[in-house]
Amino acid sequence: MPVALLLVAVIGVVVIVGPVLALGVRVDWSQFWPVLQEDDTRELLAVTIYAAVQATVITVLLGVPLAVWISSSERFGARVVRLLVMLPLAMPPVVAGLALTAAVGRHGLLAPVLDALGIQFAFAFPGVVLAHTFVALPFVIVSVDSALRQIDREILASAAGVGMRPREILTRITLPAIAPAVATGAGLAFARSLGEFGTTLTFAGSMPGETRTMPIGIYLEREIDQDRAYVLAAVLIILAVLVFLAAMLPTLFAREHTPRPATITALDTGRMRELTRPASGGTGVEITTRGETTHFPAGTITALIGPNGSGKTTLAGLIAGRLRGAEVRVDGELVDGPARGDFVPAQRRGIVLLTQRPGLPRTATVRQAVTMATRDKELSGELLEAAGLADLADTPVPALSGGQAAQVALVRALGARPGVLILDEPMAAIDVDSTARWRRLLRATGGDRTTIMVTHDPVDLAGLSERVAVMQSGRTVAEVPTGELFALPPTDFAARLAGVNRLEGTVTISDAASVTVDVAGQEVVGSPSEDAPVPAGGTAPGTPAVVTFAPTAVTLVRSAGAADVGAGAGADGDGTGEAGRRDVGNRAPEVLSARNRWSGTVLTLDSTPADAGAGANVIVTVGLAEGVQLTTPVTTAAAVELGLESGVAVDCLVKATAVTVHPRLTPEPGTDNV
Repeated sequence: MPVALLLVAVIGVVVIVGPVLALGVRVDWSQFWPVLQEDDTRELLAVTIYAAVQATVITVLLGVPLAVWISSSERFGARVVRLLVMLPLAMPPVVAGLALTAAVGRHGLLAPVLDALGIQFAFAFPGVVLAHTFVALPFVIVSVDSALRQIDREILASAAGVGMRPREILTRITLPAIAPAVATGAGLAFARSLGEFGTTLTFAGSMPGETRTMPIGIYLEREIDQDRAYVLAAVLIILAVLVFLAAMLPTLFAREHTPRPATITALDTGRMRELTRPASGGTGVEITTRGETTHFPAGTITALIGPNGSGKTTLAGLIAGRLRGAEVRVDGELVDGPARGDFVPAQRRGIVLLTQRPGLPRTATVRQAVTMATRDKELSGELLEAAGLADLADTPVPALSGGQAAQVALVRALGARPGVLILDEPMAAIDVDSTARWRRLLRATGGDRTTIMVTHDPVDLAGLSERVAVMQSGRTVAEVPTGELFALPPTDFAARLAGVNRLEGTVTISDAASVTVDVAGQEVVGSPSEDAPVPAGGTAPGTPAVVTFAPTAVTLVRSAGAADVGAGAGADGDGTGEAGRRDVGNRAPEVLSARNRWSGTVLTLDSTPADAGAGANVIVTVGLAEGVQLTTPVTTAAAVELGLESGVAVDCLVKATAVTVHPRLTPEPGTDNV
C-alpha cells in the first residue's frame, strides 16, 4: 500500500477511535461498578435492552423477506423500494420522530384504527420499540441485500433446473448462504437500537421506567452529574462492543476452504446409465423464435454450434425456463408462449441446463448438493461411487477444485434424471482423461434422453452428436445430420469448426467432369458433388455454388511478384526444394499439377497441437478477398522458410480433384452464408 494512502487510513482510524479513547480517559473507573448497581441505571438498561431485543427481532423478521424480494425482483418498483428503505439513515432523528407521530401518534393518521384496537404507541414502551425498529431496519436490509447480490445466480438457476421448488431453494440454499449477513445485520440493528436517542425522545418521550432509554438518561445526567454521565456512556459503549463481537462470530470462525487432492476412480458407465435413466425416456423439444422453429428430437444428441454472440446460450435459457420470449414445447406440451399463463417454471419442466459454472451450493457438501437433485441420500452415494467420485462425498463444495466441481455438477445434473439435458460446455474445466470418460458416458446414454450440447469442440461434434443445429445472428440457420455438416458446412463458422475450407461463388463453366466457379474474381476448379441434392438448374453456369476442400489440400508458395520467392509448403510441411525457388516454370511437377492457383495475403498465423494435420503446428489463414479466406496447416520450419507473417503475399495451390463444388440450396436471409 502506498505510504500516503496508509497515512490517510491511519487518520480515519484516529477520527473514529480517538474520541472513544478520550472518553475512556475521562471515565472514573472506580465508580463504574457502583453506578452500574444503582436502580436507576438498571432501569435504564432494562428499557434499552428490552426495546433493542424486540426491535432487532422485528427488523430481522421484516428485513430479510423484504431484502429477498428486492434482490430477486427485476421490476422498477423493487428498485424504488430499495431506495426508499434507506431514508431512515438520512433523516434527522427529530424528523423521524415527527414522521412517526404523524402516522401513529395520538392524533396521527392511523389514530382512529389504533384507538379502536386499544393500541397505544406514543409515549408508551411500544413506541420505543417502533422508533428503534424504524431507524434500525435499513441495517438489516442493506446487509442481507448485499449478501444476496453476491450469490452466484447460477446456483439458484441450477437448483430450479434439478427440480427444487422456490421454498426449498430459499430454505436450503439462500438462507444458509446469507446467514452470516443476517447475523451482521441483526448485530448492527441491535447496536443502533442501543444508541437511538432523538427519534425515541420525540415520539415516545422520556418517561422513567417506561420510555427513558440509556441515551436519554445520559443526555439528562450530563446536566446534573457529568462524571456519572461518563460512566453511563462507558457502559453503553461496552455493551455495543459486545454486541458487535457476537455479530462477528460467524465471520471470525468461518473456515477458509482450499482444494484438496482426491482419488478419482474409474467411471462405471453401465451403473451410471442405470441410476440416471429417465423414467419416461427422452422428450422432444421444439422452440419457435422469430417465426422459425428449431427441433431437438427425443433420444438424440444434438450439437448447438455458432460463433460467440449467435444466441446459443439464450436459446438454451429459453428452453430451460430461465428466460422468456419464445414458444417452447416439450414432448408436445406448451411450456412457454405468448400468454402469461403458458409459462411453466424451470423446476417443473424436467429440463436440466448445465453451464461452465457448476452452480453447486457453497454451504453444502458434495453429497448434500447431489441429494438436492436426487432427494435420496443413498442414491447420491451410489451415483458418486459409480462416477468414481466417492472420495469427494463429504467434501465441502468450496473445497473442490474447478475440475472436481465440474464433475460433481455432471453427476448432480444426471442424478435429477432429466428428460432433456442441456450441456453448455460444462467440461471446459475438466482434464483430458476425465473428459474422455464423461464423453463415453454421454455417448452411451444418448438414447435415454434428449441431449442438447452447446460446443465449440470438434471432438464433441464428431464423437458425440448425431445432429447439428447451426446458429447465426440469433437464428437457427441449419439443422443437419452431423455427417452432412462435415461434408457441406452450412456456414463459414461451421466450416472452420468442421475443419473444412468453404468458399461461395457463381458457376461459370460446367461439364460432367468439372465445374468452374468464380469466387470474388478468382477462378476455382473442382469436381461436382455426387451426394448433395441438386436443385433445379443444378450447377449450370450462372447458378450459385459452394466450394469445399480440406485445409490439408492447400499448398502455399510465396507470390511470384514477391521480392524473395520462397519454397512451397503443403500440408506435410515440406518445401518444393531448390527447383521451386526461382520461378514458377521450374517448379516441381506435383505443384504444376494443381489447376487452382489463387493469390492471397496472409492474415494470421496461429499455433495448434502438433498432431493437427500431419505434424503441422502452425495454422495459416489467408485472405483471398474481402470476407473470403481459407486456412491451411504447415510446420513451423516451413513457415520460417517461407517467411510467413501477416501481410505477406502468397499463392494458394489446390488440385482440382481435392475441390468439391456443391449447388447452393437455400439462401440464409440477412447473411452471406448459404
